[in-house]
Amino acid sequence: MSALAMPQPADASRSQWPSPHHMRLVDTGTPGEGERGMATLMGGEKMMGRVAEIDFDAQLLAFQGEAGPRRMIPFDTLRSLFLARTVELEGIPLAVPPGALAAKARPRKQRCIVRTRDGGSVEADVAAVLPRPSGLFLFVIGYGSSILRWFVPAQAIENYELADADAPPRAAATQGGAAFTPGATQETPAQVQTALERQKSLPRRRLGDLLVEDKLITPAQRDEAAERQKRDRHKLFGEILVDMGAVGPEAVRRVLVTQLGVPCVNLSRFQYDPNGLRALSAELARKHLAVPLYRSAKRIAIAIENPLSWQALHEIEFFCGLKVDPVFAAHDELEAAVDQLYGPAAGEKISQLVDRLDAEREADDAAPDLVAESDNTLVRLVNKMIMDAWQQGASDIHIESRGDDKASRIRLRTDGVMSTYIEVPRGYRAALVSRIKIMAGLDISERRRPQDGKIRFQDFGPRRMELRVLTMPTVNGLEDVVMRILAAPRALTMDQLGLSPRDLAQLRTMGARSYGLLFVCGPTGSGKTTTLHSVLASINTPDRKIWTVEDPVEITQEGLCQVQVNMQTGLTFAAALRSFLRADPDVTMVGETRDEETARTVIAASLTGHLVLSTMHTNSAVESITRLIDFGVDPFSFSDALLGVMGQRLVRRLCSCKESYEPGVEELQALAREWTLGSEEQPQNLVERWKARYSGPDGTLRLFRPAGCDACEHTGYRGRVGVYELLVGTPKMKAAIVAKAATAELVALACAEGMATLVQDGIEKILQGHADLVQVLASCR
Repeated sequence: MSALAMPQPADASRSQWPSPHHMRLVDTGTPGEGERGMATLMGGEKMMGRVAEIDFDAQLLAFQGEAGPRRMIPFDTLRSLFLARTVELEGIPLAVPPGALAAKARPRKQRCIVRTRDGGSVEADVAAVLPRPSGLFLFVIGYGSSILRWFVPAQAIENYELADADAPPRAAATQGGAAFTPGATQETPAQVQTALERQKSLPRRRLGDLLVEDKLITPAQRDEAAERQKRDRHKLFGEILVDMGAVGPEAVRRVLVTQLGVPCVNLSRFQYDPNGLRALSAELARKHLAVPLYRSAKRIAIAIENPLSWQALHEIEFFCGLKVDPVFAAHDELEAAVDQLYGPAAGEKISQLVDRLDAEREADDAAPDLVAESDNTLVRLVNKMIMDAWQQGASDIHIESRGDDKASRIRLRTDGVMSTYIEVPRGYRAALVSRIKIMAGLDISERRRPQDGKIRFQDFGPRRMELRVLTMPTVNGLEDVVMRILAAPRALTMDQLGLSPRDLAQLRTMGARSYGLLFVCGPTGSGKTTTLHSVLASINTPDRKIWTVEDPVEITQEGLCQVQVNMQTGLTFAAALRSFLRADPDVTMVGETRDEETARTVIAASLTGHLVLSTMHTNSAVESITRLIDFGVDPFSFSDALLGVMGQRLVRRLCSCKESYEPGVEELQALAREWTLGSEEQPQNLVERWKARYSGPDGTLRLFRPAGCDACEHTGYRGRVGVYELLVGTPKMKAAIVAKAATAELVALACAEGMATLVQDGIEKILQGHADLVQVLASCR
């Protein structure tokens, strides 16, 4: 995959131009220069210039015209972007079974016609077309083997079609005035029905044969899939090929839409049939991300992302009692449609679900206290609770079962602070816990021992996320549940951590070393894993082999070999690290050093020519050294391996609604006393230094305090900022460790060598306007 030749944003993946399936994009352009191109706006206005930056996630183009200032162009006002520099497409051999002949992917010349919503069109002979949520990427055939790139945003596309460039145009089939073009999106039930009828009238061709003709699979792979289907008649042919790894799902869907005539529907403009909506329950629609379009006496048309998903189609057929005609729709449109027709967009609030639970329980005179975990309202409440927690940026969900006749309390931890979310009626206490156990694959009959599990929420709701689940037995035979949301965050760059210039430079130096030991310490939830992954991201290059062992794997990076701890099989941190040493690593990351065995193994690995990164649950950088020596490790070996120890905390960040004010003399003196606590520096000298460094143009030093707005729910705080202290393994520090110096001596030596303590770095964040003293002291003392 090749990035646009331009200055990279903080997350370079947002600006990367994707490669077609089974192809590699070869771009020999010079990085750092804005790429020349032409931007065409909706309505036809054209601009020549250079692409300064493009963010496909944020759907925003920064374009520098040949005359005038740089323009920020949202995708909803952009018809297309054409890049002038040529690239090349290089085929990637397909994976084939042993003994089969490898077939190289070769571009096939096709004619692509994209019709835009403003009445315009984009037409070109292409080697490949790649649909993505952000839009359509066209790989236009130039001279010789050169390829030009053309991008059409999703918001601009009315429909598009593909055909062999040398084939005669196909006439549109019509029925009742509804035109059908293979590959075009449909917007009415009549158009979809026409497309389905057209599909039935097309020559009967096998999917496997079409994929072989397109050089997407080999004949051997087609035959193997056919044999597998004989053994498992419940699976569709295309899904078997995807499971084999022979072809990607996007390639199969393209063939289904463009050559086998499977209709493709535009849900954002579709005219839904109310009878069809009533035929499919909200639970099934959310589970399979499926939307009913319309129905007849015996059949129902269902829009779904994967028309090959036999599990989804069979389950829908079973519960609806109708034969399903699958229709392809984009993932983002399906999510929006399900939310609009069944979910939160309909105005249902969590409090309404709780009220409904209470009403249903009171209405059940036979057994008001016996509620099934499969109750429809309860299922919706659990899904709504998880979705709300995710949307509010919560890290944890706590379900607390209280005794007597008290309702169960649900609380969320957001930015490190607990807040009450809702209370659930007592009669639903057991069913609520059982429902979560079912989702996590735990034993619902076991209530006396803690249990650990994981929920793949995409199996139950509309979002792709995972939750780590812990159930804990409490008094009176009750159980509490804690769920940690693992929403696969991206690795931050080191510049985004908020380190001081000294700490950033030192940390970069440590990460560039070929051997040694780096620890990051702090309490649970202080961002230790995020820091280590930012270091790994800075050294994650093709010439390094990097292994990680984590529990759990929360952040993934391309290029890392990541292993999940499994205590049941004996795959501990220490066991995995010992195996890593036989797997030719350059860098290893150990998620946590929590015992003597792991500590000794980590130190031994760092002394044998490997860079080792790990975390510890300690309060400060110096305490980590004391903890390791208490584990019984050899101080001489440990000091020899040590590169540094970083302690850190996450402090609540002031919201953008913060108010500035001029602090009084007493407040500045209080800040200075906190800074100089335990040091010999004079507070007054420190205040004068701050004024010289942080005063504004008017010569006044100003601080900030929380105000409150709708964005921060009137708390004055939104998000968190990192506070750090970095102890460096200098010769003097190593000598002090060997001599088993006291903690106070180690702190004094580290500060004398330039370390800022957690409180001192927190006060720097206060002076910079990111935090206030209340939050710094609450987190760092």
